Amino acid sequence: MFDKERIRGKLSSLETYSKRLSTMTPKNMEAYKNSDIILKSAIERNLQLISDAELDVLALLYKGLELKLGGDDLSLIESLSAKLSKKCINRVKERRTLRNLLIHAYVDSEYEKESFEQAHDTGDVAEFIKEVKELLT
Repeated sequence: MFDKERIRGKLSSLETYSKRLSTMTPKNMEAYKNSDIILKSAIERNLQLISDAELDVLALLYKGLELKLGGDDLSLIESLSAKLSKKCINRVKERRTLRNLLIHAYVDSEYEKESFEQAHDTGDVAEFIKEVKELLT
């Protein structure tokens, strides 16, 4: 049994973070590189929030499906690979990897290119939301 209310709340947060990113992300990599640290930090934080919300949704789906496997973030994501598209699962993994790198990074500039690319192309977030909503029906 899915906790549809909590899942929908997380999906709403995902939409908010994604829209926020689309309004603040510079149009090209050069503009991103020249952005001030506050803007870059805000973009990186929203990417982290998206990753955390996606993982929360997957955990709620996992619980609702009563899958009996346990483990780390990656095994949770993999356990739902039969329910969501491969593209969707791969983007969740990519964002999760970036999130972990950003959180534990000593030099954030090492991840500028990946941060920009993920912030600039958030269409996968809308696809994730669509696929999860289809699962709930």
